[in-house]
Amino acid sequence: MITIIDHGKTSSNEIAESLKKLSVEFVISNKESDIIRANKLILPDSKDISSSIKKLHLLNLFSILRMVNKPILGIGTGMHLMTKSFKDTNAACLGCFPVECETEELQQNILVNEHSIKIIKESALLNNISKEYRFYFEVNCFIPTNEFSTSTANISVEVTASIEKDHLYGVQFNPERSGEPGLQILKNFIDI
Repeated sequence: MITIIDHGKTSSNEIAESLKKLSVEFVISNKESDIIRANKLILPDSKDISSSIKKLHLLNLFSILRMVNKPILGIGTGMHLMTKSFKDTNAACLGCFPVECETEELQQNILVNEHSIKIIKESALLNNISKEYRFYFEVNCFIPTNEFSTSTANISVEVTASIEKDHLYGVQFNPERSGEPGLQILKNFIDI
């Protein structure tokens, strides 16, 4: 079973619709018991990373998410929550990936568009992903390319499109809004 973690105004329902298409058992929850019982976890995208950090603290989920030893997929802001900090506000995040999330080089406040990704490192999350595939990006902050990046995208700067460390995964784009390529990403995560 997959638990989609409800941490505020997120894309949980859209992810749920995608998982239904893949016939996967899931629950949307912010309960510790559902997180511990799950085989895998998804941290969905949200509109505001600061609110998400506060919500995770209020729900007492911060420590649990740092300690669980199961596959986690962070999507958009969910991936940013998995970094060590949010550079522009000095907000501490979960610290799963020892990198910072930032906004300073983006040309626009929020960039929404479909972009292709460039695979730079082998990853089970990227199985059967073609270079012709395009993914839906909604970007107001990003992770610079780093040693854990498995793919990149050129938005107004080169950003990490996907990231992996041990059992932890993240994508800058929204697979739930990316059609068949996005479903393939979710299927790959399910198959890990």
